[in-house]
Amino acid sequence: MPARTSRYVLLGALAILLGTVACSTHGPGQRSGGSPTLSTDVSTASSTVTSTGSGSGSEPECGVPITGLHRYLSGSVSTHTDVLLLGSGPRGVVVGAQANGGICQALAYAQTLTARGYHVAVFDWMADYAADLTTAAHALLAAGARKIVVGGFSRGALVALGVAPSLGRAVVGVFSVSGGPSLTEGFPTIASLARFAGPILLVSSTDDPVFPHGTSARIASAHTAGPNTLLIVPGSQHALALLNGSQGPRVTSAIDAFLHRLLGG
Repeated sequence: MPARTSRYVLLGALAILLGTVACSTHGPGQRSGGSPTLSTDVSTASSTVTSTGSGSGSEPECGVPITGLHRYLSGSVSTHTDVLLLGSGPRGVVVGAQANGGICQALAYAQTLTARGYHVAVFDWMADYAADLTTAAHALLAAGARKIVVGGFSRGALVALGVAPSLGRAVVGVFSVSGGPSLTEGFPTIASLARFAGPILLVSSTDDPVFPHGTSARIASAHTAGPNTLLIVPGSQHALALLNGSQGPRVTSAIDAFLHRLLGG
């Protein structure tokens, strides 16, 4: 083969190799496309995590200190979620953040729950939302929780409602703050959020800007396999904003009462 032709073949092969490496590499927690919006389909495959150990320097950089007993579990590959466990004991709570958040967004509320004696798991959203929450629940059980409530805010709320039936008997309840059906989250109908055979707490504002009017009430009506607690507060605040607004005390009190009833204290 002529030298010039050989050079072109070698350059072409190198370009293909570099392109392959570039397409298969993403930073930690980064989804292909980089979009934090509700845009990824869901499967229910579970993920695995490996412990980095508290104090190893590998902890979420949330801009605030993570105090008290905690353990950070780093995803083994970029498509498996990172989980932060806070506190200890048999009473577990999994908290899912909104679509634009993760561990750091849910941290303040998680620390509030930990101060009340709960063993809490928060996690980052990756490409498979059902698997992310499932991973957090499994990590919490492996760390000593015996009964858990799963829940969250907006995406965290609807994924918790949808995934809870597949998590086993250790899950004793679900709380949803501003949750509703979403095709891109993998749970497109009211019915898909009403299958859990146990108690659920549904909280939303009257004029929630994300889901249609009456969404929480329709989930409650469809949920016939367990008791419902439904709280509709005035206004148009959504998800975590409800905790910080004028209705915050009512919302927090409802979640506290729900957790206490199911997990004891």
